[in-house]
Amino acid sequence: MTIFSEIATITLRALLGRRRTLLMLLLAAIPILVGLLVRANGRPGAVDIGAILDGIMIRVVLPLVALVFGTAALGSELEDGTAVHLLTKPIRRSTIVLAKITVAGTLTAAMLVPSTIIAGLLLAGMLNARPGVDPVAQVFAIAIGVLVGSYLYAAIFVALSIVTSRGLLVGLGYALIWEGILAGLLPGSQVFSVREYVRGIAETIEPAAIESIVGSTAVVYASIALVAATVIASLRLAVYEVRGGD
Repeated sequence: MTIFSEIATITLRALLGRRRTLLMLLLAAIPILVGLLVRANGRPGAVDIGAILDGIMIRVVLPLVALVFGTAALGSELEDGTAVHLLTKPIRRSTIVLAKITVAGTLTAAMLVPSTIIAGLLLAGMLNARPGVDPVAQVFAIAIGVLVGSYLYAAIFVALSIVTSRGLLVGLGYALIWEGILAGLLPGSQVFSVREYVRGIAETIEPAAIESIVGSTAVVYASIALVAATVIASLRLAVYEVRGGD
């Protein structure tokens, strides 16, 4: 077993062994519940799949679930001191960061991608499809956007948990205030919004899925943001080791 897989396995066990996982499962179930309610009470033709999944999954559920897993993946170890055992070993800091991001992103995606698909298909059953538009293709395009967003958000929140001991609080403000409100109102701010990257990726795959301001350039923005978050986290973790040794 490689160092990467060992760190990933330990992180996975730590995250799954806490009550937060059950709470995140309940949060991930909200879009499905909404889909069931719309299916039970709505009328065919009165449903906008993109708007509903954007308002619930992309704007709220995705950043919150990624926030909890991302800040806990390494931040909890830094806070309670157990990370010292890991940091005192000759392990590349980028390996540690990548393992933490991978686990946090995979857990987020494992919960939210199926939820997106199930909720979307429930909503698709209430939609009178326009000619040439495939509701199922819309749903899966948005699900792929959520998949990418899971890892990107995880990377940002892992980095945030290393930069500040108040990562959960700062991340909550970022998710709710910036991503939820300001990024959609301030001109030009969309290029710094993960939510917009998710929307842009979905639109690139299926133009009818959802509207986005950044469009296909979302792939470029998301790639840059992912690399930047990983590098910042790795560099900050290296500095943390030095200070811990002092």
